Amino acid sequence: MMQDTDKIARDVEAAVTDEVADVSARVRQITLKVLSEGQLDSAALKSVMDAVVRGAKQGVERPDPRNADALREAMAGLDDALASAAEATTLAMQEAASRSSEFSKQSLKQSLDDLGSLEKLFIETLGDAARQSSGHVRDTLHSLVEHARSSGTAVGGRVKGAVSQLAQAMSDMTQEQMQAGAHTLRQQGALLAGIAAGFLKGVADRLQAPDRDA
Repeated sequence: MMQDTDKIARDVEAAVTDEVADVSARVRQITLKVLSEGQLDSAALKSVMDAVVRGAKQGVERPDPRNADALREAMAGLDDALASAAEATTLAMQEAASRSSEFSKQSLKQSLDDLGSLEKLFIETLGDAARQSSGHVRDTLHSLVEHARSSGTAVGGRVKGAVSQLAQAMSDMTQEQMQAGAHTLRQQGALLAGIAAGFLKGVADRLQAPDRDA
């Protein structure tokens, strides 16, 4: 399903005008809801990341000390949502590895590579946004990028342990399960992304506040 990135950006822009203490939770909720409604693959993650960052930038354009804090909180919410997405992908891959007749080792390896690069993609998205910004928005995003590179991120912490765990599970798959044609790989990738989105939907539903429409 194609995501309405303009709506995502508008929702995030509105969220960063809330009280600063609420911004992280609101952005996390928005991000999780959107990611759980489609296929949780690398293309969807990148598209949603870009939209969330764009909306946050639009919401804090005016130079106000409070806005820098709101932008930091928005990016923390995005980071937390990506960590949950990484966990959902890990659960989906564990299930796929147990259903070895339906998934090739090759398709799981591709998903594992995508999972392993998720933190890098997040940091690159922030860096690209910083280069396209000016003033306090640029400075805040640059600061977040430097902090992420030196101290890590929530998504990076979640991915690190999962990658080694999944690599061990995949090593138990037989060599005959390694190869698959391009069409089969696409089908398996879509199925795996759908399973991951299903896991993530459970997280998103639990976070959905009854008196708010994300």
